[in-house]
Amino acid sequence: MSYDYSEDEIRKRTRIALGILRKSDFFLLAKGVNERSIAHKFAEYLQEQFPDWNVDCEYNRKGIKPKELKDIRECDERKKTNRVFPDIIVHQRNTKRNLLVIELKKTGLDSRCDIKKLELLTNMEGNYGYSLGLFVQFDNSLPKLKWFKDGKQIDCKSQ
Repeated sequence: MSYDYSEDEIRKRTRIALGILRKSDFFLLAKGVNERSIAHKFAEYLQEQFPDWNVDCEYNRKGIKPKELKDIRECDERKKTNRVFPDIIVHQRNTKRNLLVIELKKTGLDSRCDIKKLELLTNMEGNYGYSLGLFVQFDNSLPKLKWFKDGKQIDCKSQ
């Protein structure tokens, strides 16, 4: 198995996992269950697609230190610290190998902090340097996807 994936391969494998989630766990998406329940199942399917990587939900560490993003608390008045808990990450624990970071949101909820997190976590000049970021907004129809690279949203022709 290869530890390296092209951006197209990452997107393809992520779409496959998302398709399995929609097919196998439509109930979770249709009945408005908590975002964490959806993230957990999505992470299980991602693990199948990235068997040589660790797939974790709300992983809050960089090595042994808390995962923090400078000034992230400014995106929401309720946030008290700069600590972050990405919904799902594909990485190799306790290394600098960070492949994919994902934030999930149900329709109608504020996504400003999630978008800011993805910009900061994919910025190659920052402390984390995830190859790609993905924002997934769920509603009862097809999920809406926004991809991030190098700290910016990118246009992907084949979502």
